[in-house]
Amino acid sequence: MEKNLSRRNFLAGGAAASMLGLAALTGCAPSTPKTAGGSEGGASKGEGSQMTATASDKPWEVAPAPIAEAEIAETIESDVVIIGLGASGTYAATSAIENGLSVTVLERNDTFNANGGSHFMFNSKCQLEQGEAVDTAVAVKDFLNIGNYKMDGSAVWAWANRSGEAADWFADVVEPYGLHPVLQHSDDVVIEKIYPGTILFIGGANEPTSAIDQDPYNGDLGLGFVPEVDLLGTLLEHIQGKGADVRFKHTSQQLVREEGGRVTAVIATDESGAYKKFVGTKGIVVATGSYSQDADMLNYFCPMVTHNPNGDKVAQFNMGDGSGIKQSLWAGGAMQNNGDHPPMMFWGATNCIKNVMVNATGKRFIDENAGQSNMAAAQFNQPGSTMVALWNDAYAEQLPAISYRADDPSWAAKPEELLAKWNALVEEGIFMKADSLDEIAAAYELPADVLQQTVDTYNGYCAAGEDLEFHKDPATLHELTGPYFATKYDVPASLACMGGLHVNAQSQVLTAQSEPIEGLYAIGLAAGDFYANQYSTRFAGNSLGRCMTFGYLVGRQLAGLE
Repeated sequence: MEKNLSRRNFLAGGAAASMLGLAALTGCAPSTPKTAGGSEGGASKGEGSQMTATASDKPWEVAPAPIAEAEIAETIESDVVIIGLGASGTYAATSAIENGLSVTVLERNDTFNANGGSHFMFNSKCQLEQGEAVDTAVAVKDFLNIGNYKMDGSAVWAWANRSGEAADWFADVVEPYGLHPVLQHSDDVVIEKIYPGTILFIGGANEPTSAIDQDPYNGDLGLGFVPEVDLLGTLLEHIQGKGADVRFKHTSQQLVREEGGRVTAVIATDESGAYKKFVGTKGIVVATGSYSQDADMLNYFCPMVTHNPNGDKVAQFNMGDGSGIKQSLWAGGAMQNNGDHPPMMFWGATNCIKNVMVNATGKRFIDENAGQSNMAAAQFNQPGSTMVALWNDAYAEQLPAISYRADDPSWAAKPEELLAKWNALVEEGIFMKADSLDEIAAAYELPADVLQQTVDTYNGYCAAGEDLEFHKDPATLHELTGPYFATKYDVPASLACMGGLHVNAQSQVLTAQSEPIEGLYAIGLAAGDFYANQYSTRFAGNSLGRCMTFGYLVGRQLAGLE
């Protein structure tokens, strides 16, 4: 039996496999109720709307008939209506209600959606307290350079300039509930640099109790803990206590836009299927997540996944079906100008043991110190999109000790803890242990002679102190001798597609002519113009960092403070 870290193994055991963890990063839940006519709701066509698509080429742009006013059972009015109670929707609701606005939140699931917990925020208080300020100008230019400047630089700079402020503001909100932010690990290695700025909010029920649960070398594909559950749960309690009208099991169907003018409301169905109109006198905020579960949109906008020979094997963890994006398009909005929607693809390379990595031909293919997103991209483009990791007992002593908290190095796992974890995973059939490379080759269907040659060559580099193939840092060249640990990493998964609606730095949804649609905003994964080429883990947690920053800012803007 093949012993490998597959999507199935991850889903069976990882904390993120819970309903909260996998439902979405920033949006709604999987299912979408149908309208009476059998389609996914509708929207009135606003002026400038691009309703030229047909069901055969761009079906997501085809607007169904508007829902008649006579079909609406109830109308509810508030200052702001937010569609989606994931990270970005929760942050926006908190900001709006704290700034004196009445808020209604529509969520089609029966609870909020949370995943992960790392937020990249520039120079928040908890970061500065550790003396690890990031040079914002250098970091932002690096971020833009990774995307070849194909994104909206104004939005990226807004994140950089306001995220620390946003992090400190939310820290003050949750402090009475026992939560507080801590700075995560960073790495100042040239090329593979991980910038300081990633924070977690800890102090809740999901805070780790053991260093081995959060160590990046423990061998588990899943996160050891999901602190976002604690943060969003706390904020939900907070906003409900402040009077927010949170409607679970309410599914948006279409936006209401005055002819050529303002978006004034959203029509949603409740659990019984009855139509209700939710009027937002100051604005409607779309926070419904990605389109990963819409096969047509995925194929069109994310071809780097779907056009890969192994693209059909990529698990799409974000369950968003693009509903909020579609409804915004029907109301006259446009998708981002940049056609490059990179996947957030790195699960296959998260927490992998990085001594020697080989592809299906038994050969090394990368400097094993490559960052998560780079490793995943390289793995995805190998034969079969798989890779096998090889290491031994001595590697537990050779690994760098990494604490998930920059302020408390005691949270680094000890070598004996790593060995115990690895051996336990052998017992579970996820890792294997073998006395010979031939056994590993047979288990993972690798050519035994090539694998032997690869390891012999690698050990030669270790002895010489120089990797002549991929120029791995000599300090991390460790001889590989038996007995061996090994595991196979399955095709990487994609957490989300990092593209969406055409928006400006104020989160206003724009038309194809880049004109803002009054009253309509999009944040989180529903918003585009922020990524290109790849989702870079050099800024670990930048997706949630963007969610927090623009959730904070849109609430302030709707309150007239920006």
